[in-house]
Amino acid sequence: MNRDEVLKALTKPSPHGPDVDLSRFDIGSQTPETVDERGVERITERLGFGSQVFRRVDYLQVNESIVAKAMSEKLVKYGAVVLPTYEALRKLDWATSYSWRLIEPTVDKYTAASYLYGREYGFFIYVPPGTKVREPIYTCLFITKKNYAQLLHNIVVVDEGAELNLITGCGVPDQPTKSLHVGISEFYVGRGAKLTYTMIHAWAPDMVVRPRTAVDVHEGGEYVSYYVIYSPVESLQTYPKVYLRDRAKTTLNSVVVGTGSSIYDVGSAIILKGRESSGEILSRNLGRENSAIYARSRIESVVGPSRGHIECLGLVDGPNAVIESLPEISSSTPEAVLTHEAAIGKISEDQISYLMSKGFSEEEARAAIIKGFLSIEEPKLPHQIMEIIKRTIEYIVSRATG
Repeated sequence: MNRDEVLKALTKPSPHGPDVDLSRFDIGSQTPETVDERGVERITERLGFGSQVFRRVDYLQVNESIVAKAMSEKLVKYGAVVLPTYEALRKLDWATSYSWRLIEPTVDKYTAASYLYGREYGFFIYVPPGTKVREPIYTCLFITKKNYAQLLHNIVVVDEGAELNLITGCGVPDQPTKSLHVGISEFYVGRGAKLTYTMIHAWAPDMVVRPRTAVDVHEGGEYVSYYVIYSPVESLQTYPKVYLRDRAKTTLNSVVVGTGSSIYDVGSAIILKGRESSGEILSRNLGRENSAIYARSRIESVVGPSRGHIECLGLVDGPNAVIESLPEISSSTPEAVLTHEAAIGKISEDQISYLMSKGFSEEEARAAIIKGFLSIEEPKLPHQIMEIIKRTIEYIVSRATG
């Protein structure tokens, strides 16, 4: 990559979301420091992970400090690799072939900053062919410093016929940090392999968050994701893209709960590149207080036969909240079947009255309606992951109903 071209991209805004002046943040001059484990545990509680999960996290990075953990017996047994990205790129010659292949450093100022100044912090995970890692692998990426730019590059490779359940939690303590989080993630799902990926965010009202994700799913492979953000932010903008080859499939789920004066520009795109590929995007968006949610989704079919569906639902629960649903479907083949549905509404007084007639208080009725709306049933996710999501949804509901 031409470094001069990347330097020019440092001023290139993203096509979506508010533009941000990167000079606000301390970029490129961070040093590792002692980690406050009690503070870190508080973040895991906000994420719904709990202390038990925290004690068996496979990769934990706080600011630029990587909390060294011995490879657990489960990973040694499976032959899986979990390393800091910079270490994997140094030790494993073949790892470089996966680095910056799906995401160009010149995409925008955030990718450029990560390429130039991130020093390849983040996690690298490799699962060998035919290996099925039954227990989830946990990675946590936290920020505790103020005016800090956390620039990460994550790479996940699930080789042919392998399976991996990955859970990532990103967050800060519930206090001001005025920091930036950029996570560049490149995921490779091999032929007949499967990756389930759950991402839970717990930020603060002054955080700028810019994840950048691309996924390449080979023939017969499957990628399932579940994304949850319930905390306030200054702004969040993400638009992951999933490329599907022959007979590959994906399901992308997202739950966005807007609070405060936050701006959430959250999208997903599926590109059906292969025959008999299929994809589905399901999103639930709850707008509260003065928040603004822009729910983008796009399915593009290049080759048929292929199938795709978008379902985007919004619930406005506040006089000043805004939700915009922006679904797109595009096809260049007559053999594709693409559909979409979108709806935005409010909590029905009739539903509340009905539940109250059954003995619920008004607060309990409202909580039940919100919980039912936010819960996306995803049978493809393992039980352990659904339990974490369930706890997180219950935490969201408790905050939403006072």
